[in-house]
Amino acid sequence: MKLYRSIIFIFSVLALLAVISFFFPQPSLKVCGVELHFPSPGKIFNPSEADTARAATADDMILAAENELALNVDSASIARSDSMAFYQRFFSESPVRICCPDNDPTYLFPLFDALDSARLRPIHIMHYGDSQIEGDRITGYLRSELQKRFGGSGPGLIPLRQPIPAMSVQQSVSDSVAMYYAGGMIGPRAGHKRYGAMAQMAQLSRSDTLLCSIKSRSGRNLQSVTVYAGNIDSLLAFSVNGVYYDFKPSVGTCKATLDLPKPVSSLSMSFTGRGDVYGINIEGEKGVAVTNIPLRGSDGTFFSRIDPDAMKYMLNDIDTRLIILEFGGNALPSIKDSAAVNRWCNYFKAQIGYVCRMVPKAKVMVIGPADMSVKVDGEFKTHHLLPYLVEQMKKSVTESGAAFWDMFSVMGGNESMMAWVNHRPAWAAPDYIHFTKRGSERISQVLVESLMVYYSYRSFLSSADEADGESADVSSSECSASGTDDSSM
Repeated sequence: MKLYRSIIFIFSVLALLAVISFFFPQPSLKVCGVELHFPSPGKIFNPSEADTARAATADDMILAAENELALNVDSASIARSDSMAFYQRFFSESPVRICCPDNDPTYLFPLFDALDSARLRPIHIMHYGDSQIEGDRITGYLRSELQKRFGGSGPGLIPLRQPIPAMSVQQSVSDSVAMYYAGGMIGPRAGHKRYGAMAQMAQLSRSDTLLCSIKSRSGRNLQSVTVYAGNIDSLLAFSVNGVYYDFKPSVGTCKATLDLPKPVSSLSMSFTGRGDVYGINIEGEKGVAVTNIPLRGSDGTFFSRIDPDAMKYMLNDIDTRLIILEFGGNALPSIKDSAAVNRWCNYFKAQIGYVCRMVPKAKVMVIGPADMSVKVDGEFKTHHLLPYLVEQMKKSVTESGAAFWDMFSVMGGNESMMAWVNHRPAWAAPDYIHFTKRGSERISQVLVESLMVYYSYRSFLSSADEADGESADVSSSECSASGTDDSSM
């Protein structure tokens, strides 16, 4: 085709589309029950400037919150009254605050006590979520920052085979392994409920040896290795860097721990026999371990499908002190109205209660869904039920005795996802649902900073009590001196 004919064809198509846009009924046209949309001339030639404004709003909001934290929390020179006013304002007004049960900002204090003690012994944090945390997103930054502050090493619990490559460790298995999952859409369900605390399990049913290689992506930080297994109807043996251990036949959950003489950057493991492997815990001799458990497509309502004995055994054995549940987004596609939102929130509330009963000493924090955009009249808009879902989740979560972090509001609220997609570098993927690596780090930074506000509040109250005690001692001494003077007179 000659060039001028191509040019004529292109302009003819554009002219036809322009004519259609002028005469096409707005906002839509229904044909045989199908609703058709076509952009109006105004939308084509005068695109909205809202995206740019939203980008600035989302970015500025996060930066303003962080600047306020830096000015008010990290400054030792601030008067006690000003500090208390800051904390009260933060706990009641800040979009990045953690909403605690009964509006009690001391809810997480037992967790902070455990974090301080982690400098002497290991404790664990479990982070369950949907595809938003795949590849160690969000979890990885949280783990890194907490281990910097409170010590610790290793990735925590990992499955025998990762469904999605993780940023913390590189894993490879010599042969196919049958994996089963309690929730999500990443694999089949098992014929029983013995999944363990990771909501998944590997079924070994072979006599030859399965080899597993685990390599840390952050240096020599692998030292203590614990394998959790069960349903062993014959001998199940495993080895770690040449050191062997034999599991005895057992229906229930059991474990074996091998401590290496010094931290290493890679592990060579082998498994022989029949049984179910629920997870491999890799951590240091002390500090914080943070486990990443992504279940793609899950709405977080699978916990009651896990055998409570197996789950309780593992969570208590690793001394779990915080359980993070990051769900909600995958509930939206099946929710049609506000009544359905309420029903789902009640069901999710029951799941929180189930988790709390597994580890009474652990605190539970739910991270709500991020902004999610869907196309409406050719434009990306926040899902119309998402704001209501977030508010109802916040209400039901805090009523259940857990904390809630509103990621939707932290991002900027309605239609903020478009701002995160348009940000440079991009903070969200072009599917208008998931964060990019940079975006997940950004949201994780705010989460850690918010968590540290509550940690600093605990220190502030402690120092205030000490100061009040010292003032009382001084006053008491002065009264005694006065009394002595009076008596000598």
